[in-house]
Parts: sequence; structure tokens; C-alpha cells
Amino acid sequence: MVKYLFYNAKARWGEGLSDRRACLMILLAEAKLSNRTAVISKFSLGSKHNNGRKKDSYIVDEYCNIDSLKVDYIFKENFDKLKNKIDKQDILEINDAPFDYSRKEVLVVRNLVDDNFWNLNKLSDVISLAKLYHGNGAKFVVPMVAAPKRVVEIANKVLAQLPKPLVGLHLRRTDRLNKKLDLSMNPEVIINKMSDFGYNSVFYCTNDKDYSINHKKFYSSKNFDFLEELKADNFLFFCLEMYIVDNCDISVRTFKDSSPFFYIEDKTNKNYSICDYGMHMSFSQNRKIPKSFVKCNYEAISDKDGEAFFDKKVGLVTKFTSLLIRIKLSLLYRIKNRLKL
Repeated sequence: MVKYLFYNAKARWGEGLSDRRACLMILLAEAKLSNRTAVISKFSLGSKHNNGRKKDSYIVDEYCNIDSLKVDYIFKENFDKLKNKIDKQDILEINDAPFDYSRKEVLVVRNLVDDNFWNLNKLSDVISLAKLYHGNGAKFVVPMVAAPKRVVEIANKVLAQLPKPLVGLHLRRTDRLNKKLDLSMNPEVIINKMSDFGYNSVFYCTNDKDYSINHKKFYSSKNFDFLEELKADNFLFFCLEMYIVDNCDISVRTFKDSSPFFYIEDKTNKNYSICDYGMHMSFSQNRKIPKSFVKCNYEAISDKDGEAFFDKKVGLVTKFTSLLIRIKLSLLYRIKNRLKL
């Protein structure tokens, strides 16, 4: 008999693709551990990440391939027809608490405030597995999530046209920018740091539309018309750029915990970052930016703590307070820049 696991969230967050994918991995991880079929609801992808247009998506198939996870799943719109046939005595309703995976009920429903599933702090084994599934920002490993077929086909066309050896560079600006980080991304600084590598081309990408690097060996989406045409769906465009960076001979990303976004065959330690900062609620922004790119090595699969998701240096200060401080610093820096114009 097929048994199901459904996360019944009363509200939806409208965040970026990586954030929503990470939460999806928690549902899939618990479904895997409990030997149940995951019921996947649509996630809300925020308009601020998509040219002002909000989008609802299951994420699976459209922005990622989860075949390697070997988790059975069904989309909620297809499950709604089946749910009405399940006897009420065969439904177990819970909140944020573990449940006995040998339970016989056909359907287990987690009733949650919202679909920010990282708030499920009591499910340590589930969270640990979800980090391995997702990787990027949650754990510095090669993620198990793969790129969908469409992304692979389009991105490989770009990779085939770029001279090798090739460096992939992702610069996360705007929502994570501060003064030190901004200065470290000055085009001349980036070009000088690249001299540490023997390369024939660099593919760079960023969420800052006004940023560019003018150098004969540096390429961006603007050099490929077929990429520019896909910007109407910025989430798809983001996947394409991340796949390209992941599959270059060397990959340079902004933060130390930004692992490859998709599964890659080449698991050698070819990863670097701009700085020692973590992308999540970190006080490490007080550090100086290194003069060279920082080598980033994969974490051990068995390491349940690691560097990832929340920086340990937050200490006794709450994660929420840390977030407010980071937002304040970022806003002050942007205001100062605007006043100069």
C-alpha cells in the first residue's frame, strides 16, 4: 500500500529559488526516511527575483531533477483527488515533531505555519539528509539535486563555445553587498586576482544588472543571444548560469559556503570564493577581504555540523538579530552610494 507525507503549510514564503529548493529537500528527505510518497505543493517564487513577477512552481522538473534521490512523489493537484478516498482513521496529523516511521496510517500530515521548513528544528536526521540533497548554502558538498534536461542542453552550448581552461565566476551583489565586498568586486581587482589561474576565458554572472567586466577574456550572457532571450524567466536563467559556473574548470563564487548548485561529475576541489564570509547571518563581514581567492574544500558527508547554513560565530546573539544587523549595514551602504550620485 502506498503511504503519503504531506506538509500542510497555512502560508507561503515568496523567496528565491535556492531557498525554496532547500525547503523542498526537507520534505523529500523525510519522505525518503519514512518510506513514504512526498506530496509536493507549489512554492511561491518571489517577484523581487524575477523582474517584478511572482511565480508559483513545483520546482521539480522545471528547475531541478531529483531522480537520483530515489524519492517517490506526487504533485498536490494530483493528490487532492486521492485524499478524499482516505478514511479519517488512516490520517495522522502532527506538527513539528518526529513520528514513528513504522506507523500504518496511509497519510501523515504535518500542519505548519508556513512553508519555511527549516523551522522544523526537531527533525535533525531529516535536516542532515536534506543538506546533502541540496548542498548550496546548507552544506558544502556536491548536491544530489541535478539540473533539468533543458538547462543542461542550453548551458552546454555555452560551455562548448568558451576557450579552455575556463573559469566560472558568480558575483552575488545587491541583497548581500557591503562596502568591503563591493570593493573586492571592482573589475580591475577581479582581473588581477584571476592572474593566479592559467585561463583562456572567464564566464561571469551576477544579479547586478549594472555590473560588467570589460576584458577580452571575460564573457557573460550578453555574449550569447540565446541566453539573453531566456531572461523573461529569471529563475530558469539563474539555473543556466549556475550550471555553467559549476561545470567550468575552476569555479569562483562569492561566499565560502556557496557550493555547486547542481550535481556535477567532477568532484575535485576546484572551488574558490571571493571572501571568507558565509552567506547566512554571519558576523564574519568584519574580516578583511583576502588578496587572493579563497580555496573552498568539500565537507565530509558524515560531518553533521560543518560550516554551513548558519555561521557558528553568531554565538549567543539570535539569528534574527544577526539578520537585522546585516540588513541595516547593507541599507546604509546603498543609501550612501545613492547620495553620492
